[in-house]
Amino acid sequence: MKLQFERFTLFCRDMDASLRFYRDTLGMVVVEEKTLRGAMAGGLLQLPPCTMRIALLAASDDAPVIVGLFEISDVTIDAIEAPQGKPAHGQTALVLSTTAFDALQQAITAAGYRFLTPPLTYPKRVASERSPAGMYRELIAYDPDNVPVSILQIDPLPEEAAA
Repeated sequence: MKLQFERFTLFCRDMDASLRFYRDTLGMVVVEEKTLRGAMAGGLLQLPPCTMRIALLAASDDAPVIVGLFEISDVTIDAIEAPQGKPAHGQTALVLSTTAFDALQQAITAAGYRFLTPPLTYPKRVASERSPAGMYRELIAYDPDNVPVSILQIDPLPEEAAA
């Protein structure tokens, strides 16, 4: 059996607020938008007939989808209150890598989003099988639904840059 990543789906409270974060602040591109209505919209999620507004976002027009935003209306669904200031068992987080850390940090800060982890830099001197050695730059900000979103850039270690 083979599985592969398809997308991170977020059932958002407010599509427009989520688009401001993922599209306008992080620079993702909406590659597909649609609205489903009626029994089909709710059926897959064991909901009664409803309206489901969907936006699929990618890094660029021709890149694979990374995030699917789903806003459900016309039916009441429960809201999860995520813990603030520290992670909790069962909580999800989205990790995105970038080569534009400084610009994203400035955009997130200027837009007023809260940080779980303010920007920091730390060295990883020894590569492991799935993560390279390098100077890691990372921040974790909360999206409008309180999902922690990590922004990560891995730069060469100073010794590698000088070689």
